[in-house]
Amino acid sequence: MLLQETKDYIEDVLLPENMDGYNRANNIALEVLDDIEWVGDGDEMVQPTRLARNIAANRKEFTDYVVKAFQDVEADNGSD
Repeated sequence: MLLQETKDYIEDVLLPENMDGYNRANNIALEVLDDIEWVGDGDEMVQPTRLARNIAANRKEFTDYVVKAFQDVEADNGSD
C-alpha cells in the first residue's frame, strides 16, 4: 500500500517537475523505478529513503497512481 507521503510526493513533486509535454505518465514512473533499482539496497554511504522503499515495494500501485494522477492533472488543465 502506498503511503500518503508517497502520494503527496507524486502530486507535489514528481508530476510538476516532469510533466513537460514530452513525458508520459508511464515513462515518469519507470524512470523513478529505474533510479530506485540502480541504488538497490545501498550501502553505508547510500541508503534508500522510506519513500524509495515504499515505491519499490509497491511498484504496480505506484505506476497506477502516477498514471491516474497524471490523467487528473491533464483533465484539470484541459478544463481551463
